[in-house]
Amino acid sequence: MIRSSYALINLIKAMCGVGVFALPVAFQQAGLWMGVVLAFTLGVVNAHSMIKLVKCSQHLSKKKQLAEDPNKSAVNAIPMTSPSEKSRHTVSDSSASDSESRAFQSGTASGKEEEAEEKFVKLQRVALNYGNMAEEAFATRKTEWLKKLAKPTKFAVNLCIIGLQLGICSAFYIFVVDHVKEIIDYLFTMDLSRDMLFLAILPFFILIATVRSLVVLSWIGFFGNILVITAIAIIVGQMLFMEHVPMSYLPAVTSIEGVTLAAGSVIYAYSAQGVVLPLENKMRKPQDMLGFFGVISISVAFIFAVYVITGFLGYLTYGDHLKGSITLNLTNSP
Repeated sequence: MIRSSYALINLIKAMCGVGVFALPVAFQQAGLWMGVVLAFTLGVVNAHSMIKLVKCSQHLSKKKQLAEDPNKSAVNAIPMTSPSEKSRHTVSDSSASDSESRAFQSGTASGKEEEAEEKFVKLQRVALNYGNMAEEAFATRKTEWLKKLAKPTKFAVNLCIIGLQLGICSAFYIFVVDHVKEIIDYLFTMDLSRDMLFLAILPFFILIATVRSLVVLSWIGFFGNILVITAIAIIVGQMLFMEHVPMSYLPAVTSIEGVTLAAGSVIYAYSAQGVVLPLENKMRKPQDMLGFFGVISISVAFIFAVYVITGFLGYLTYGDHLKGSITLNLTNSP
């Protein structure tokens, strides 16, 4: 089980990927101000869809739990308290042992309490992944022909998740290889082909993919966030002091075709739906994923600010001379 802060780090890392460097092109396709509107609108839609996913998962999880053990319905009718809440009630009822209870709740006692809360959450919830959630949604319907679609729907959803993750990882893989080759060509005289680099870098990707602990992945994501934010800060800092194209020369809105193309790039940049449920299933407090100041809302708000700054300033700096990624417009000179 992981803390909410770890879930926040992982979700930000999932969204703040290579897609951010292609956003200036999206602003060019949609128009300067339409790009801002798109980033905001699709960010809200993305956050709403992820919140809906979590709510549906929690609702279906409760239904599945009651279906497996009907006796729990009577238990759930009684307000349930976690171990930490029980200890607080015990302390309030026993004034004589108040000081001892406070001492017990500090130090090692707090660690034991957290472990007890983790076990409490595990016992209370049935974790559902994307395929299981889709299957449960159809299996609980009253209509027979909908119930028959439960297994095929699970297969279809899992297939879509595989396609989504494969596409995202492939784009990231190509991005890393291209930029590693650019660094090697600049620093060394050797001429390595892209095919060789694809093979050389593959073991590192496989190694990271074998990590199953979300705590370890949180630390990997934390350092990844630092590197990505540092790279964005360097690029934005460089663009701030470059000559900019006057705003009057740049279109505020282009065409329906351009806006549609830009929307695809923005949606790709926001794509993190594949990690929402795995994170929520492993959180100590799953309810922290929701709400106005929840993990999802904070993550999307932060990413929106990063995207708008990068996309707006990138288009304002390079105008119609933008390449596929803003990093390709940078020069090798300091």
